Amino acid sequence: MVLLKNLVVLGQGAPNQLKDGRQSTCVCSWSLDDKCFIRIYPVPLGWLRKWDMFDVEVEKNPRDHRENTWKIKNSKEDWKRLDKWIKKADKDYPKKDRINLIESIPKTTISELRENGKSFGLIKPLIVDFKLVQKKDNTEKQMTLMGFSKSDGETTLDEGYEIINQKDYKYKPYLVYYCEIGGKKESKKNNKPYEQQITEWGCYEFMRKNSGKESNLKDNLRLFDEEWEKYLLVGNIHKSIKTYIIIDVLRYKKKETE
Repeated sequence: MVLLKNLVVLGQGAPNQLKDGRQSTCVCSWSLDDKCFIRIYPVPLGWLRKWDMFDVEVEKNPRDHRENTWKIKNSKEDWKRLDKWIKKADKDYPKKDRINLIESIPKTTISELRENGKSFGLIKPLIVDFKLVQKKDNTEKQMTLMGFSKSDGETTLDEGYEIINQKDYKYKPYLVYYCEIGGKKESKKNNKPYEQQITEWGCYEFMRKNSGKESNLKDNLRLFDEEWEKYLLVGNIHKSIKTYIIIDVLRYKKKETE
């Protein structure tokens, strides 16, 4: 068992369903103590939100060798009582310090991550395009508003809410971009931009709440708004460690830094 302390949630993927039926998310956090990214899974829906601070007891998954990747201790046996192992702080990470935290994290490129075998990175993108890729089966579930409640220490979904997993959405959002390094576009042999899926839960929530208006997601993310600073929190996937997805689009208005 390992106790990880002083973690801050920076990004969280949209829900996925495990083989045994449990529905969970994967959380990417920043360790204030060790100054590194930490991946935590499986996390029940509603337990952690962006900028939450928490401690957690974890164990290694012998089938997952990704860097700084941990499974919550006894997550299967204690699924409905994971507050035994996850201790969320009373207050989230201070709002006044969030931009400074983002700026303090070293920036990288996809090439560097692949070459060095790294699992995570924060990238300054030069955005080329945003795409919504429609699934072939045209899947679209009923969209209902989310609600969480907590009683007796257990977080549950409010009555009437149907959990929607990533695979159940009609569209998948993708971002096409180059990595910026030293204020310039990253030099690449084929000079082609990266095209990566965005798995940020907030993006899927936007599509769920705005069925038929999914194309407005690019504006919600401020992707092409020059007044907003954008960084991409990326992480690799279990079955293909050199393939990266966008866990979160961290963004803030530039004038907030003045």
